[in-house]
Amino acid sequence: MKHIFLLGLFCVSFVFASCGDNDNLPPDNGETDTVDKTLDCKSPQETGAYTTFFKPQNGWVGDPMPFYDEDSKTYCLFYLQDWRTGAIADHPIFMTTTKDFGSFEGFAEAIPCGANEQAQDIFLGTGSFVKKEGKYYGFYTGHNGRLNPAEKIMLATSTDGKIWTKVPPFTFEAPAGYDKNNFRDPCVYFDDTRNCYVMLVVTRKNNQGVLARYTSSDLIQWTLIEPLTDLDTDAEILECPDLFKMGNKWYLLFSRINRDQHRKTFYRIADSPDGPWRICGDKSKNEHHETFDGLYLYAGKTASNGNERFLSGWCSTGQEVNANKELDWAGSLISHQLVQQADGRLYPVIPDAVDKKFAQKVDFKSIKQIGNVTGIGDNFTISGGNVVFNRSTSPVKIEMKIDASQATKNFGIAFGACDNQEDVFSLTFDLTADNQWKLPAVFMYHEGKELNFTPLIVPTNKIFDIKIIIEKSICVLYINNNVAFTNRIYKMNQNPWMLFAEEGNVKFSNIKIYQ
Repeated sequence: MKHIFLLGLFCVSFVFASCGDNDNLPPDNGETDTVDKTLDCKSPQETGAYTTFFKPQNGWVGDPMPFYDEDSKTYCLFYLQDWRTGAIADHPIFMTTTKDFGSFEGFAEAIPCGANEQAQDIFLGTGSFVKKEGKYYGFYTGHNGRLNPAEKIMLATSTDGKIWTKVPPFTFEAPAGYDKNNFRDPCVYFDDTRNCYVMLVVTRKNNQGVLARYTSSDLIQWTLIEPLTDLDTDAEILECPDLFKMGNKWYLLFSRINRDQHRKTFYRIADSPDGPWRICGDKSKNEHHETFDGLYLYAGKTASNGNERFLSGWCSTGQEVNANKELDWAGSLISHQLVQQADGRLYPVIPDAVDKKFAQKVDFKSIKQIGNVTGIGDNFTISGGNVVFNRSTSPVKIEMKIDASQATKNFGIAFGACDNQEDVFSLTFDLTADNQWKLPAVFMYHEGKELNFTPLIVPTNKIFDIKIIIEKSICVLYINNNVAFTNRIYKMNQNPWMLFAEEGNVKFSNIKIYQ
């Protein structure tokens, strides 16, 4: 892959240049330095809660089940709590709340695991929450690998949305013809074309991942109808489905777990909740749009207040995929607002409350320059070089504009640029289709290895407005209000960062940092 080779050469050039006489030091303007200009690598121990990318003080966030409560005007973020204690019971459903996805309140168990090893719900799995005539219904998965079937759909109810009571008689398993040990992740929504509720259930039929469907008028008695199968995917199973109407279009979300670097949250569009489902854009011209982020937003589901819709998934605690080509399960909550385009595409954008949360400007400075670099302050032009900036020790937002109209090779932003800048994690913009995905994309590389990618929408003028939210080891890159790119980078935390361009003049301007 040509772009990886070029990046490897460029990273090596960082090392050699830093040993020579080509380091361009920022001019001394006589001002007292207010930033840390050191380049030594720090390795802070990551503990405790996250506030913007919600994680509780202890444990991690698994599959979110967002629900908007009209009465309280609050988003209830139910999710699978991952204690990672090795106990025989795990993943109880916990809840936190938010008004705007910029901050979160509360941390409480909603639905506990089963009481003993023979309980169907000794492990809880994903589900969904609805409210009907003042009563809350929480549909979820009961999983117990010791039993046959291993998975069943279960129900808990509540009168206040806080104290929940399980309803054991409701429990049901896969019908004949469906995979009884893969029958999970119920998604319940109101279908105005049928004037009743519909439940989607993740399962398999004829060795293919499908979504079984049921209908109900009372949320208790359910009738099986034909499954959804026309999703243009070869997935072995389709996890965490979500179906909703936006404008005059219907959208179906699912997370695909094929072991092939496509372990992401996908979506399809249709004119009816029955389909036919299609990918937005022209797939034959590589103009299709079917994902919201890279590999680090998984199990994404949505909730809407009627005017805005937000997507919530989790960012893995794992930095690289394991032997099964999977990232570690669970991590921190990641939320994007979804904005509908005229052609039906859904673009992920930074939630307004997150954007406004970072409002206090922070001093920053170029502390090292290598190669062909011109500029000072918050404006730099780079051609075959890089600019290193001081470390931040608290959550920040980085903003800038990138003019790549004269770029001839890759460019981007790298983190962990400490010591000699040899070992960095780079968010690399590749505007060509000369890569394994055959389309422009933004990649995350480490030592020339691709760890993550997402398709990039390249404007005609090749100008990119950038916002990056950083909290501890998570950074979320937003580009031109149409691309989001989430990554886990442990070395990023409290270490210097840098801008780079391999070749051609790339202008980085209006750089700002806020906390």
